[in-house]
Amino acid sequence: MSKKPKMIICRNCGATIPKQARICPSCGAKNKKPFYQRWWFILLIVIVVFGIVSSFRGRQSEKFDWDETVLGEKLPEPASNKGSIVINDSEYLKVHVDETSPNEHNAYVEECQSLGYTVESVQDGSTYKAFDEEGYMLSVNYSGETMYIELKAPMEMGELNWPKSELAGLLPVPQSKVGKVEVDASDRCHIYVGKTSGDDFNDYTEECSNAGFAVDYEKSDASYHAYDEKGNELYLTYQGNQIMEIELIKAAEEDASSQEDAEITEEAEEPAEPEESEESEESEESSVSEDEIRPEFKEAMDSYEAFYDDYCDFMTKYKENPSDLQLIGEYTDMLAKVVEMDEKFAAWEEEDLTDAELMYYAEVNGRVAQKLLEAGI
Repeated sequence: MSKKPKMIICRNCGATIPKQARICPSCGAKNKKPFYQRWWFILLIVIVVFGIVSSFRGRQSEKFDWDETVLGEKLPEPASNKGSIVINDSEYLKVHVDETSPNEHNAYVEECQSLGYTVESVQDGSTYKAFDEEGYMLSVNYSGETMYIELKAPMEMGELNWPKSELAGLLPVPQSKVGKVEVDASDRCHIYVGKTSGDDFNDYTEECSNAGFAVDYEKSDASYHAYDEKGNELYLTYQGNQIMEIELIKAAEEDASSQEDAEITEEAEEPAEPEESEESEESEESSVSEDEIRPEFKEAMDSYEAFYDDYCDFMTKYKENPSDLQLIGEYTDMLAKVVEMDEKFAAWEEEDLTDAELMYYAEVNGRVAQKLLEAGI
């Protein structure tokens, strides 16, 4: 008497089929073992977990030498030397100090204050921000036994020659003639204006509002965000130390009517395809080699990973500057983008992926998970 074959459910149509069947008799779909049950996926997970643990242990034991910091002489040396120097040049110092107690953090802030970091000081919970008389900007934040120290050198400015571009012409010219033009392009302007007090900043936001940038506006003591009727987007930020930041982004040009007409014309010119086209497309898809990665799949995976690189950078800035109003405004949009990207990523699981694509899918997922863990998210 022959043994009855073990039956499973087809993932495509739901029909009951033999486990060893290569294709479903009902719908013709391939009967593949789920990628999470394949040996290479299990091996990959083991490797990723080992890498995460090794990275975490390495970070725990990492030490830094304060004497190696370029701007270190402007600040007191922290009590702990465990952590990492993230950025170290003549303009910007960024250090993460691990194994720091709340008392050590408070004592460090007091030492900074004794060195003169008391100009325009702001203390919000565990975050302390201030300038000194020279214009150095300090930020000290404490979270989870780690102290985050940032020090930025004063921005070098000269005579401000207001840009002549069409985009810059949409804005009123500030009263101050001291500043720095970072970007002056057809689609974006980025300008710093010096010798601008908080009152001057408020006056300038009012001028911009009167100039048409009053659509969907958001205003606080140190920031202003609005659009004009054409969709051009304006960001104004008072950086402190009498510095105002201006960023104007041109609206994306859209000509939906002409594009729609072009699509209609193309459809009219193209001959009707035979009904067998769908079957031929399915046949073409089924002929893809198991070792092949389709370009559109790789592009989607790479885009997903690139987004999470940006997301980790943003969340690091947000955790270190939780009171930054501009970051708070971007936080909701970023979370919405996370949901959108995760849904698009998960949708690929429903596709008939090749073995090579499943491997790459798992690799990307593993790398993203490790980046999120390393960023403390």
